[in-house]
Amino acid sequence: MRKKIFSVGQVRCLFIIFHMLMVGYAVLFLHPFYGSNDEFTLAAIASGAYGDYTQYFIYIHSGFGWILKLFYSLVPDVNWYTIVMYGIIFLSLTSVGWVFIGRSKRTGAMLSVMMVMACTQPLYVEFQYTKTAAVAVAAGYVLLFSLPDYRKGVSGSGETPGGRTGIRAVAGAVLGGILLILGCWIRFHAFGMVSLMAFGMWLYHVRDAWKSREWKQLFLWDCLPCILVFSVIVGSILLENALVYRPGSAEAHYREYDRARQQLLDYGVPEWDEYEAEYKALGLTRTDCINFHNWLIADYDRYTADTFRAVVAFRRDDPFQWEYLADYLWILVKKPLFLMGVLVTLLWMWPLSEIRKKNWIGVVYPYGALLGIYLYFIKIYRVLPIVVTACLISFMIFVWWAAGEEIGRQWDEKLNEKLFPAAGLAGVALTFLICIRMLAAPVFQVPLQDSEPSVAYRTLYDTISKKKEIYFAFDPLTNNGVEFGYSIFEKIPEDYLVNVFTLGGWETESPQVVSNLERYGARSLLTSLYRSDRAVLISNSLMEHIMLHLQDTYDGIFITYSKVNQIGNFDLFALNYKMSGLKDTEEFTAVLDRTYTAENERYDVFEGTVHMTPEELEGKSVFLWMQSVESGKRRMYQGTWQQQDEDGLYTMIYDQELADTDQVRFMIPKLSYPLDDRYEVHIVIRDGDKGKKILTENHLYEL
Repeated sequence: MRKKIFSVGQVRCLFIIFHMLMVGYAVLFLHPFYGSNDEFTLAAIASGAYGDYTQYFIYIHSGFGWILKLFYSLVPDVNWYTIVMYGIIFLSLTSVGWVFIGRSKRTGAMLSVMMVMACTQPLYVEFQYTKTAAVAVAAGYVLLFSLPDYRKGVSGSGETPGGRTGIRAVAGAVLGGILLILGCWIRFHAFGMVSLMAFGMWLYHVRDAWKSREWKQLFLWDCLPCILVFSVIVGSILLENALVYRPGSAEAHYREYDRARQQLLDYGVPEWDEYEAEYKALGLTRTDCINFHNWLIADYDRYTADTFRAVVAFRRDDPFQWEYLADYLWILVKKPLFLMGVLVTLLWMWPLSEIRKKNWIGVVYPYGALLGIYLYFIKIYRVLPIVVTACLISFMIFVWWAAGEEIGRQWDEKLNEKLFPAAGLAGVALTFLICIRMLAAPVFQVPLQDSEPSVAYRTLYDTISKKKEIYFAFDPLTNNGVEFGYSIFEKIPEDYLVNVFTLGGWETESPQVVSNLERYGARSLLTSLYRSDRAVLISNSLMEHIMLHLQDTYDGIFITYSKVNQIGNFDLFALNYKMSGLKDTEEFTAVLDRTYTAENERYDVFEGTVHMTPEELEGKSVFLWMQSVESGKRRMYQGTWQQQDEDGLYTMIYDQELADTDQVRFMIPKLSYPLDDRYEVHIVIRDGDKGKKILTENHLYEL
């Protein structure tokens, strides 16, 4: 470094090579995964898994949607969603490193390398669009607010752009503007948060202009580019409102619904015990309140935008919970990205005797902005890890941008001394250790996609998604969305999600999901479950919760459930109801001849025989009907035919392409009494929505 072997351009090239190697390392060894269930939804929409390719991506601006749609139209077999996002991340971090190195070759090179190491895990591994938007916006501001560097020459390197100043300035401004626009399109909320933090960069130059009285230069270099970019952003938003969110369109309906949903679910659901009278005045029950808390709101008939707004209207604001601030500040000081910003700040403050001479606004302001953002989120909602990380990435970049140039000058001036280089090297070593810890630990961990739960869920998902004649409902995905076991570079097959729906979250009102539901005549999945025997629910808790919801909400519905299949650790349940048009018939007979308990006596299993030919049974489903002789209480449970397909699943609808059988099986929750002469029992054969209660002999308890 003392001999200055490499020029600024050569150092930049070496940095780009290092950055590429880090991306390769992340892809090959760190097992990238989707950082949220929203990310999987966006990737699925982009891949056409919900139907046709579209430019409307629920959370993303349609301008970016058109970019993705173009790539998929040209080369449809590639998962362009990940590749385009990776490209934006790479371009953003490279642009920031380019500026760092240009402002101070040696210090900037170290900061650039450490920045890439620090951002590899949160950006390239825990892949999430909010963080991608944040780093793009941060890079855009770094480029725009570094334009004065081209006017005054590249500090720290001893080189001056000369006649190429104008070209470099224009290129930097254009690239910065593009990154700002892309970041805004990807996630407008991230654009707002990072813009608030970036305001300190503008104040940094205002202080310099105040001292030099160069107001014209401040306007031309620091204000005008931002004004032009903001004009384009505002124009694109207005254009989208005019072209996409037209009154009466599905997209406009969803935006209205989602905004009302945010007001309730994001800002806090009122507790039932405190607001019972207000809930009841709206015709809502305790179950509805539980649904709101669990985000199980996919009931189009009941949970509408008007419902959300009505609840918000009676909710009172809670007092600010200061205890959360202490918790989050403690969490914050343990975050590697925050610690690396602090280390560079401490090095910038060396020595303290010169602190009054420093332009401290750019270094100190991000701390205040970070605190203000967290205070806002604590007031309305818990501080999500994704939001924390997105803010910390921009926080670190802005602190390093403001501190790096001066640290570079100190490094050059005091290179022959011992104290400052020792402190600097100690800080660099500590920062590298933090980065290495972030990048080394995941190598020795089992990839999320290969974990036992993920493999089991993927097996289940692959199995049930083949059966397009049945639609399935399942729990909302967890925060990382890896249950599907997908690599983020794997394109989700088209129409893969056509017959599989989630019962939680707000995506169920999006135009893509709605169109899928309408293929099955099921505009609202929750309220249509009791109308068909073609619904299979996964997990005990969700199944019981939906039963409670339907019984509590819709009078006269007779809900029961039975277990029909099992794949790995996942149970598949059928939700049943009192069948309309059920008729008695003596044309066919059946017999129940075997019973036993299963799964630690949690279930009663009944097996029997139906005296019908395979041709007569084709396409029909089977039920167990029972009525208590004493109370008259009736129940009916879905059964399966003793036919197993290639995946080992028992079939709910008789299939002549499988092995012929007249054997049936019912697995129902443990009964309080044996199914003996205290019950009248019949096997029911259902064809479409018509059911026949056939004569049934009960030999279950004969020796």
